[in-house]
Order: sequence, then structure tokens, then C-alpha cells
Amino acid sequence: MEKIDISKSRLESFSDGVFAIIMTIMVLDLKAPNTGKWSELLNDQFIHHIVSYVLSFLFVASFWISHHTIILPVKVVDKKLLWMNTILLLPMSLLPLVTDWHGEYPKMIAPSVCYISIYVLSVFALYMLGRVALNRIQSVDRKFCRKMNQIRLWIVLFGLCCVFMTFLYPAIASFAVIGILLFWLLSSNWQKKIFAD
Repeated sequence: MEKIDISKSRLESFSDGVFAIIMTIMVLDLKAPNTGKWSELLNDQFIHHIVSYVLSFLFVASFWISHHTIILPVKVVDKKLLWMNTILLLPMSLLPLVTDWHGEYPKMIAPSVCYISIYVLSVFALYMLGRVALNRIQSVDRKFCRKMNQIRLWIVLFGLCCVFMTFLYPAIASFAVIGILLFWLLSSNWQKKIFAD
């Protein structure tokens, strides 16, 4: 394992900056309603954009938290870890594009498939980062990190099933993202129990 002259805090700062930029780009992509009437807030197009934005914002936030959970116990920063971290940020950086496209055409197959596919690729990249990180942490933390990574792999498999179903029913993309987000947001209690075992 080749250790390189870079601190873990620098890796975290770079990743935090990319996550923040992704969130900023997504909010800048939102379009104001066409008129000053209250009814514009109930316009289907506006609602689709807002829902896509909120889902993507929460998704990026959950990734930021997961990234922190993976990197926190890491003791050694090397080229492999840096490259895997960078690869994770690649699909994430495409999220504003697919969020805007899916918000514009939520009932079309192509934008919906691309939307859920970016999520699946991002979770897979997070899983791979977790695998690389396992060899760079103390053995006392490995059991918890390994269990959390197994959960990420199950989410990838669930996401792949949803990608195929989205070809038949485009709304599956949004429901799948909501399901994954709810799973992560509501799972903090049993994650603590896993850690305690």
C-alpha cells in the first residue's frame, strides 16, 4: 500500500466541496414559476421539478454522511483510496443533469432510467469506496464497516431491479429513490445496534 503525502482532512475537504457544489448547481437549475399567482405552485411541471430537487438534495446529503462514516476511521490515505474517492464523485456530479431532465419529463422512460441509474452507480461507487477503506482502518472498526457495506450492496441490487422496472413504468424511479432515502433516514437506530454487537 503506497502512502502518499496527503492528509485525510484534505481528501474530506475536497469531497465536501464537490458535494456542496452539486447541491448548489441543483438549486440553480430550479426555475421560478411563470407568473406571480399562487396557482403556479400547484402546476404539475413546478411540482415535478421541486420533488426531483428535494429527493436529489436529500440523496446528496445522505451520501455526504455516508462518505464521512466511511472515511472517519481511515488511518492511511493512498493513491487507491484517492482514486476510488474520485470515482465516487463522478456519478454524483451528474446528478444535477439527470435531476433537471427527470424533473422536466418525469413520465418519460429515458430521463427516469438515467435518474435511477445515477443513483445506483453512486451507491455502487460508495460501496467500492467502503471496500477500499476496509483495509485502511483499525481492526476494531472493521466489523461495523463491513456490515454497513453489505447493506450498500443490497441497495445496489435493489436499485438494479428498479432500473429494469423503470423501463416498464417510469414512476418507479422516483418511488425507488424515496424508498432508499427513507431506508437510510430511518435506519440510524439499528445501525447503532449493529455497531454495539
